[in-house]
Amino acid sequence: MTRKLDRDGKQARQPPDLPPRADDLSVVTADSILAGSPLEESRVQDVDLSGRKLPMLAARNSILERVSFASCEIPSPRLVDVRLVRCDLSNAVLRGFQARRVEFVDCRLIGMRAAACRWQDVLVEGCDARYAQLNDGHVRNCEFKRSRMAEADLRATDLEGTIFTNVVLHRADLTGAKLRGTDLRGAEIEGTIARAEDLRGAIVSVVQAMELARLLGVIIK
Repeated sequence: MTRKLDRDGKQARQPPDLPPRADDLSVVTADSILAGSPLEESRVQDVDLSGRKLPMLAARNSILERVSFASCEIPSPRLVDVRLVRCDLSNAVLRGFQARRVEFVDCRLIGMRAAACRWQDVLVEGCDARYAQLNDGHVRNCEFKRSRMAEADLRATDLEGTIFTNVVLHRADLTGAKLRGTDLRGAEIEGTIARAEDLRGAIVSVVQAMELARLLGVIIK
C-alpha cells in the first residue's frame, strides 16, 4: 500500500480500513469476547467487561463503542483496522499490546499499562491518558490529539515519526525514548523528564527549545 505524505513531506498516518457504514458490521455480544473468539468485521456496543481477566482480544476491521475494559487483564491484545469510541481502558493491563491502524476516540486510558506495546499508525484523539504506561514500546508514526497525558510513562519508547497536537505532557517521563522525527510542537511539555541525548532529532518550537534548555541546565542570556 502506497503511503500518503503530510504537508511536511513525512509519511502520513494510515487510517483503519473499515466499511463506510457501521451497520454493515456484525453485532457481537460480550459472550464472544469472554470466550476469546476473534472479532472480524464486527461491532461491539455497550458492553461492560471491567475487572475481567480475558483469555485474549483479537480484532480486525471492527468498531468497539462504549465498551469497558477497565481494570481488565488481557495478554497480548492484537488489533488491526479497529476504531474504539468512548471505551474505557483505565488501569487495564495490556502487555505486548499490538495495534496497527487503530483509533482511540474519546476513550479513558487513565493508568493503562501497555508496556512493550507495538503500535503503528495509531490515533489517540480526545482521550484521557494520564499516568498511562507505554514504556519500552514502539509507538511509531502515530498521532496524539487533544489528549491529556500528564505523568505518562514513555521511558525507552520508540516514538519515531509520531505527532503530538494539543496534548498535555506535563511531567511525562521520556527518559531513554527515541524521538527522531517526533513532532512535539503541539505538546505542553512543562516538567517533562528527559536527558539531552533523548531529545536528539525531536521537532520542537522555539518556545519549547527554551523550556528544554532550562530542563537540561542550559543558561540562556
